[in-house]
Amino acid sequence: MKSTLFTFFVLAFCLGTMADDSKLGEVRSEADAKSRAIERELESFSGTWQIVDVQPPGITKEAKRLVFRKDRTYAALDAGDQELWAGTFDLDPTSTPKVWDHRSDEAKESGGDALGIYELDGDRLKVCCVVGVWKEKLWSGKPRPGEFKLPNADVVLELRRLGAGR
Repeated sequence: MKSTLFTFFVLAFCLGTMADDSKLGEVRSEADAKSRAIERELESFSGTWQIVDVQPPGITKEAKRLVFRKDRTYAALDAGDQELWAGTFDLDPTSTPKVWDHRSDEAKESGGDALGIYELDGDRLKVCCVVGVWKEKLWSGKPRPGEFKLPNADVVLELRRLGAGR
């Protein structure tokens, strides 16, 4: 009887461990798939983009172009290609809508951030975001926009990719 009971416990333990390993494998697989999707999207997202429309008008001031790099850094440029500000960004193309979050280098000091969404269609990119502050892992600001409309967003940008020579 003792050996049957022992065998039962060993079997139950092994099955439980296999189930946990299976769940862990699924989580790793999902994380790997998301990571691959982000890397693919970075290929399409990276480049120099002309700002063609801004809502509300004037919010980007002198910025005429945005440059997104594969290392997840970006820069805003004026008409003379002088850098106005720079920072980092994150993408999640697996979300609906797709997520685009960014923070300027200056905002990193104050905890400022921007939560946004994006649509990428060939050489057209639409982004919108809200600005807020992270404090003790809590967001203070409007929630992430769900659509490309004011007043739910603080800014909505339409961009067009510039040619390779730019």
